[in-house]
Amino acid sequence: MNYYLYPLRFLTPVHFGDTSEGGNLETISLTLGSDALFGACCHEISHDTGLLQSFIDSVKDQHIVLSSLFPYCIDNGEYQLYVPTPIMQIDSKELPITSFAETKRIATEQKKIKKIEYIRASQLQNFSQYIEADISQKYMPSFGAKQTSAQVNMRGEKSRPYYVGSYQFMSHAGLYLIAGFNDDTSRALFECILEVLGLSGIGGKRSGGYGKFELADNPIELEAQGIYKDISALYALIHNKQGNMMCISACVPTCDEVATLKQGSYKLQKRGGFVGSAGSTTQVKRNSYYVVKEGSVCPKALIGQMLTITGDTLPHPVYRNGMGLWIGVDYE
Repeated sequence: MNYYLYPLRFLTPVHFGDTSEGGNLETISLTLGSDALFGACCHEISHDTGLLQSFIDSVKDQHIVLSSLFPYCIDNGEYQLYVPTPIMQIDSKELPITSFAETKRIATEQKKIKKIEYIRASQLQNFSQYIEADISQKYMPSFGAKQTSAQVNMRGEKSRPYYVGSYQFMSHAGLYLIAGFNDDTSRALFECILEVLGLSGIGGKRSGGYGKFELADNPIELEAQGIYKDISALYALIHNKQGNMMCISACVPTCDEVATLKQGSYKLQKRGGFVGSAGSTTQVKRNSYYVVKEGSVCPKALIGQMLTITGDTLPHPVYRNGMGLWIGVDYE
């Protein structure tokens, strides 16, 4: 399987809702899960049932594998690609207590480290060195800024104000995804969908113009000797099948895989929301489900499953991609 990186440059603010925190319009996420990306792709081609089924089958049979969207920034012409910090227990070094001030300084540094959500792919490739490195080498840059805008609901008898959160990426930053393909036909299908999806946008509040994007560069193939440092690192990570494996997609394990999941360090994240149909102006609330959060670590990769959500109130089946994409993390 050949893997490609797609860097997205956002032309407008984005609204990626975070239903794990209650789902209000003010709460947003920096990134978007692979399940939501897949759902957006399906919605975009839902008018063509044959094409839709072909895309669903390609992802279900793993002829196409998709990661979630993660942040990148460009520094001196080089892409710096970030991945989630692994969710795993790290044993701290035992340090002699010299003074209260020193103990306080170390505790403050450890709290800062816990807040780092993303690290560069090249740092994850050398994770043992990253853990031992000084705090000054552990940081997450700013990719943009969160914004809150006041809007008014005029549909009822009385106007009701409400607030909407959004994220505006800087000109040199955005989100990227990794996609793997078994053949050129699958790749052409996905790239066609992605191009059209950029025109309509991804995430919420698209009717307000949010979430529109374009490719910041041509698709970049992951190679051992990549054109950027983090490209080579991602190639090595995605082909590393030894030791612990870290999830870089929103994975929904099968019943047979739950025992393996329990052996790892993981977080579950709730997914909820509404479903829209092509040509319809109304949306229907769908049932919630849970995914294994990106950054979760297991002793081996989980395959996952495709979800089909049905219900009496849904006008059609709703598909969500719960197939796993995992990379190796060399750390004991």
